[in-house]
Amino acid sequence: MSLEDSKADLIKKKKDATFVASGLDPYASADKIIEYLEENQKKKNKIYTLYSQTVRQRRTTAGKYHENKHFLIVGHPLNVFSDDWDGGLNSGYFETFPHRSMLPKMITVLKNIDKKDPVTEYMKKKIVWYDTLIDYKRIMRLMKRKYEWINDEVLHCPKQLVEIAAHYEGNPDPYFESSYNWYYAGHGNMQLFCYNGWDYVLHSDFSCVYMSHFSMSDLLINETVAKFDCGDDLNILETISSQNIIALRTKHKIFILKIREFDGIIHFEKIKEMESKFAFTGISFDEYHKNILYVTTLDFYLTIINLDRMTGRSRQLRGNVKTLIDNWSTVLGSERGYFTHVSKSSITLYDKRSNAAFQRWRNVRSITDDVACNDISIASHATDKRLLYFGTDHHLFLMDLRYNKKEKNKLKVVQRWTHGMQCLPTYMKVCKYEYNKELVCLSSQWCEDLCVVSNHSDRLNRNSDISSVTIPYRPPSILEALKDAKEKMLCCDLNNPLEARLCSSITGLSVSDQDDKYHLLMLNSLGDISCHTLCPQDMTAFFEDTSAELLSEWSKSYRREQKELEVSSVLDIRKIWKNLKRIPDDFKLGENKFMRKSCKFSEQEIFDSFENGELETELLDIWMKTPAETTKNESSFSLFFSNDE
Repeated sequence: MSLEDSKADLIKKKKDATFVASGLDPYASADKIIEYLEENQKKKNKIYTLYSQTVRQRRTTAGKYHENKHFLIVGHPLNVFSDDWDGGLNSGYFETFPHRSMLPKMITVLKNIDKKDPVTEYMKKKIVWYDTLIDYKRIMRLMKRKYEWINDEVLHCPKQLVEIAAHYEGNPDPYFESSYNWYYAGHGNMQLFCYNGWDYVLHSDFSCVYMSHFSMSDLLINETVAKFDCGDDLNILETISSQNIIALRTKHKIFILKIREFDGIIHFEKIKEMESKFAFTGISFDEYHKNILYVTTLDFYLTIINLDRMTGRSRQLRGNVKTLIDNWSTVLGSERGYFTHVSKSSITLYDKRSNAAFQRWRNVRSITDDVACNDISIASHATDKRLLYFGTDHHLFLMDLRYNKKEKNKLKVVQRWTHGMQCLPTYMKVCKYEYNKELVCLSSQWCEDLCVVSNHSDRLNRNSDISSVTIPYRPPSILEALKDAKEKMLCCDLNNPLEARLCSSITGLSVSDQDDKYHLLMLNSLGDISCHTLCPQDMTAFFEDTSAELLSEWSKSYRREQKELEVSSVLDIRKIWKNLKRIPDDFKLGENKFMRKSCKFSEQEIFDSFENGELETELLDIWMKTPAETTKNESSFSLFFSNDE
């Protein structure tokens, strides 16, 4: 075949690989192009395949892909541009987070050593009940024809069916079937606040809430100044504070406390308690009207409490509630005229005067890469209260809440990030960050899930599009600090391992700033608080990392109850014992037969080698000299520098 023929074949193959979409307007909007491709997917098979492989939404967690690690889905920060955008991006559009985190350290004293994680224990009860129910269902298939009705009220059946019915009625929680404990979602169980000029941290574990001193300079939480116990089996699920008022949410009760001080002693005074048949899902103080408390229940029922009068009014929130199972929702208020109801699939604005819904957004599935698992799990207002951050399984979104009926402005999402967390985010904090920026911190209930991202806080006041977007940053976890400590032979007590303690569920998140550093505090369900310190990337080399030593010092008081070892069973090894062979008496244990033995020559053998000419005679003088003589002769050499060219 000639060279011209091969070129012709190559050109022909290239022509066959190209395709033209007749009837497709390249200047049409993205929605119309996608609609055209979906309508003509059979006619334009190649074009539709290309579209599916690049920008089409995925369903990686449904069907046969259910076992995939869906948190590894790749995604890029997206941004909404103005109508006159020319399609170009700056060279530095995707920025890296300018701060880096040191390894976290514990800043509290160990407590609740012999207690179990209440977040996961609640889920374990449901899992054990469900696994037993599956076994009972298999038994029921074999007993379909082994019962009969004697009359309308009496049924003759085997005893096993009665046990199955009793087990089915013993469901620990008929409204909970989630993969994470959404009862603990919301604001979390830790808040930082200032009282009489001193910094305090308000934190809850199990049924108690504590108010403790917080030293910002030393990053230590000192003695507890006040404590309140809600009662046995009333685990606190959410803790919030506003001015001197504290609200606590348990599963079926709400406690409202007030901070009092007499003779320099601080204590909590209970001023209100309310109870509900359905479980509470969220509580929050209105950021504009400080004396308003919002309380939501599982059946989308809202109670608005006036803290000055201690009176409340209730309203049924809008929403198509098909089932109460995992029907989480919460209400946020930060503007003068409206409050926001956030549920798993929608965001609704309500007028504060009439309590009527006037705007609703439920398009979360249309703006995600994966359509099978993207429910809203957390929301928080930005520093500009006209903006709202909310998180799903994979993404963090920024929504513009401005609404104008005359100009037909509706709720719309203007930015998106892919956080890469393994579990759903359940806690979010937003604070000021650098000039015209804000810091968004996300955390789930898994101890390794912490994500931070910075964003422009003046987005609504800009005349031009945002020039850059920051890539989310994942700080190191406390387990990495434990790994670093073990590499230094610290925290190696086999009788008291730390892994289970450090893996306790996260129940709170707070952020504080100090000069150019930011401290991220994380509270777990057993009362331990860890601290991540974010410092400028160019300053990390000047900070000494002592997290391993501090973790070892913190763990010295971790002593679990020692259990006596008991022999539960003895294996019968008679068959193996008969096949064993006796080791010879002359066998040297520990001897490595493959190791080379060092061979030393005697002086006479070396002299004989020189006489026989096997070695050069010049080496004999060097070998005969002592080390001292050799050093003396070497030092007698002189170096001369010549100026001659």
